[in-house]
Amino acid sequence: MFIQKKPLIGITMELSAKKEQLLNFLNLAYAEAVEEAGGNAIYLPTILSPSKLQEILSMTDGLIFTGGADIHPSYYGEQVSALINLSPDQRTDFDLHLFQAALKAGKAILAICHGMQVMNISCGGSLYQDIATQLPVSISHRGEEGQIPARHRVLVEPETRLASLLGSLAEFEVTSTHHQAVKELGNTLKVNARSPDGLVEGIELPDTPKVIGIQWHPEKDRASEASRRIFRGFVALACS
Repeated sequence: MFIQKKPLIGITMELSAKKEQLLNFLNLAYAEAVEEAGGNAIYLPTILSPSKLQEILSMTDGLIFTGGADIHPSYYGEQVSALINLSPDQRTDFDLHLFQAALKAGKAILAICHGMQVMNISCGGSLYQDIATQLPVSISHRGEEGQIPARHRVLVEPETRLASLLGSLAEFEVTSTHHQAVKELGNTLKVNARSPDGLVEGIELPDTPKVIGIQWHPEKDRASEASRRIFRGFVALACS
């Protein structure tokens, strides 16, 4: 009897500096979503070295780039001009190098929230540093500080890789916790979803069908059909 091997999905971790110590951590929901979709999950510590990157790529079938704090604007050629909560540069460097290496290796990639911003910057794009102060919008994308996250609908662009994963689900509600967003779209990237106010909510590389970025948090809505289809579709891409 043939037993198909489950794909191994590497998941990047958040990094914070506290009392002169660097701490890696992450919501368990990412791994649970991967396991429910038929994959095996492994968390990746933020250690940047050529040998470490190659080890990660050699053992994984796909990668999830996860949410987190803000990327320093210097990574997209700007100075700090709004209220931001910076992630340590060590995490940004790790994520950018790993994304480029995974892209070159042809790995399946799902970039979520901060991860989608890494994807856009890696391709030469830029960010709104703070939506509320830099871009007039009609809906909340973050929610109140210390309260439940924002909830809003997203509209999926037809004839995109994301649309093919979601099937008939062209509009649905999502959990949103970001205050930054895509400003200038990176080279060769295509928008695959927007919020009702027109803000970019998803991106992809048309010539690289295994790579998808989304700004919302499907791991926080694992019971929703849209989230299940996204994770199942991504695990299937990692198998192909």
